[in-house]
Amino acid sequence: MRRFIYMEQYVRPEATRVSDGVVVRFRHYEVDPELMGQQFDQQDMAAWDTLRIVDDRNDHLNWMHEHFADETLVAGQESELDLGPGQASGATYPVPTQAPARHSKPIVPY
Repeated sequence: MRRFIYMEQYVRPEATRVSDGVVVRFRHYEVDPELMGQQFDQQDMAAWDTLRIVDDRNDHLNWMHEHFADETLVAGQESELDLGPGQASGATYPVPTQAPARHSKPIVPY
C-alpha cells in the first residue's frame, strides 16, 4: 500500500505553455487554469484524481471507437460537403482494416 503524501498529491507540477489559454501538464493538454478561473471557481484536485479522470476519458473514447466507429477519416480526401444531399462523391475508399479505430495518443511537445 502506498502512503498518501500531501506534497506529492496536491502540489501540481509546473505547466508548459503551448499557446494562449492552453498548457500541458501530466503530458496532457488542458485549458489554462488562470483563464478558467476568470469564469468558473476552481477546485483543488489530487494529482492521482486528475490522472484517473484523463485515463478514464481515454478508455471511454477507445470503447466508443471500437463499438461505433465504422471508418476513420483520412486527411487529404476531398470534401463531400459541397456535393449536396444524396449525391455520391465518386471516390473509392480503402477497405477498412481489421484493427478497430483507436483514440490517438496525445502529442507531447517535448
